[in-house]
This record gives sequence, C-alpha cells and structure tokens, in this order.
Amino acid sequence: MALRIGIGGIGGRMGREIAAVAQADSAFVLVGGVQRTETASAVRSTLAPQVRVVESVADLLPEIDVLIDFTSPAATVSHARACASAGRPFVSGVTGLSGEQLDGLRQAAQSIPLFYARNMSLGINAILAILPSLVRALEGYDIEIVETHHRHKADAPSGTALALAESIAAALHADLGHRAVYGRQGIAPRRAGELGIHAVRGGGSSGEHTILLADEGEEIRIAHRALSRRTFAHGAIRVADYLVGKPSGFYTMADYVGASYL
Repeated sequence: MALRIGIGGIGGRMGREIAAVAQADSAFVLVGGVQRTETASAVRSTLAPQVRVVESVADLLPEIDVLIDFTSPAATVSHARACASAGRPFVSGVTGLSGEQLDGLRQAAQSIPLFYARNMSLGINAILAILPSLVRALEGYDIEIVETHHRHKADAPSGTALALAESIAAALHADLGHRAVYGRQGIAPRRAGELGIHAVRGGGSSGEHTILLADEGEEIRIAHRALSRRTFAHGAIRVADYLVGKPSGFYTMADYVGASYL
C-alpha cells in the first residue's frame, strides 16, 4: 500500500520539491499540505486537483500516514504537537530551532516516532559519520567551516554547519560555545583551539559546506555541494518511509544511516 504523505509548508521551496518527488513515485501518495492563509489559494493552483491544501494541520492529519515539515521553528513545534495528539509520525527538516523548541520536539517524540535532521542529504550525514575519527587523528590542527547558501536563507550559520561544528567539538571533548568564532573582523589573529564558522549568503545556492583542517605543513579539505534541493527532498521522503511503523522516540539521521547503510 502506498504511503500517504502530508507536507507542512507545501508552497515553500522545499515543500514544492518534496511534493514533486512524492508525486513521481508510485510508492507514495501526496494527500495534501499545510500552507499559510495568505498564500494557500495560490499554492492550490499549482497542484493536482486531488491534492488538498489546508490552513490547519488538524484538517490533514486524519488522512495521512506521516507529515513532513519544512516550515519555521515555531510552526514545526506546533505541528509536532498536533501529530503527537493525532498519533501521526512526524519528520522535520527545519533549521534555526532554539534549545526550547528542540525540547518541544523531544516532548512530542514521547508519543510518536519523530525524525529530526538539519540536513536530509545522505552525503552530509556520511561526512558527519566519519568526521569524529578524522578530527581525533588530526588533533591540534586548525579547523574552519565555511558554508554558502542562497540569499533568502534566514538562519546563519546554517544548521548543517552547526551540526558539523558540534560533531567536531564532541570528538575533541570541547565546549563549542568557548571554541566557536563566527567570522573575524579587525585585528583578530587565530587562537589555538578556535573553531571558525563562516556564513556566505548570495544568489541561489542550495548549499555548500567546506571543512578545512590544516597545520603549517598541510591541509585537508572536505567539501560537499548540493546541486539541487531535490537531494534533500529525496532524503526527506526516504526517512518518512523509514519512520512509519517505528516505536515512539526521537530519531535522527544517525539512526537512519546506521540502519540503512552501515
């Protein structure tokens, strides 16, 4: 039986990509999506007649098997709570969440299987899997992260850059809050142990991340470039299929990659 999917933010950049992927694969049925009142009518005109566009997620939940959400930090927490009340699995790829908002997702995950990832790319998550070993092997090397995204991206640094930085800090048993330097200005020579994180915004880039590890004799660069948002849409669809049928809990890409590839 085909998996019935709903999309939070169906009219957004990622929502449209996920809708296209779901409609092109017979293993899935796109039931509908949630969109803000002021844009819902315009979004309806771009979709097949049978795809519902609703303004309240509660109107969609009885008809779907899983909700995939790419809205905003506040909206994704609200949608997670609605899914928890309705007993529907929930996938969120929203970035820029505060600690309190992440706690809200974890609370919802006590009632339903809930999947959260700041990046749905399998390539990025493969990098996250190997990065701790590399960092420990090169302990003492300078480390910098540079990320580039389209001009419309609201949060900086990106959720992916923060995930990379958190992985590096954890591997070194370091406090990211004390190590991170977000850009540099003026007279600011590099201090030992710093972790530089730099955000670039412009044009239409779907996302580029580079990790530089260097000492005075050599440097290593690990780079990932998303060629299309379709990469993230395929990832979101895959993890939605993985999540349905799982017991309640908070799932991440580490669970998915481990279950599927390692």
